[in-house]
Amino acid sequence: MKVRHVAVACSSQENADRFYGGILGLEKMKSSTLTGELAKQIFDTPHGCQFVLYAGEEIAFEVFLPEKMPEKAVPYVHTCLEVEDRNNFIRRCGQSGCVVKRVKKNDSEIIFLSDYDGNLFEVKQS
Repeated sequence: MKVRHVAVACSSQENADRFYGGILGLEKMKSSTLTGELAKQIFDTPHGCQFVLYAGEEIAFEVFLPEKMPEKAVPYVHTCLEVEDRNNFIRRCGQSGCVVKRVKKNDSEIIFLSDYDGNLFEVKQS
């Protein structure tokens, strides 16, 4: 089994491009529209919206662009990213305006960051 994509919501195309295209270096593969009817059937909301698929070799994000951002439903939801150079990646994220949280746990450090819309990512060294 493998994960095909992770779905998140962003408040604007600009924020999505800056984080998923710029920081994560993913390619914008396609843009499409989720109709209100389909949104109701799948997500139990009548609000359709645009969405964009960003993808790389090992990961893809389906980024929904709703007119109004939903409230965060569950505080524990996050995506874990494994990167080759965690320190450099975190530095770039911080310089780009992402919120970085460093949490000490025993003798190690857990690092989380938020994209421009509050989507939470744990970052691990490969």
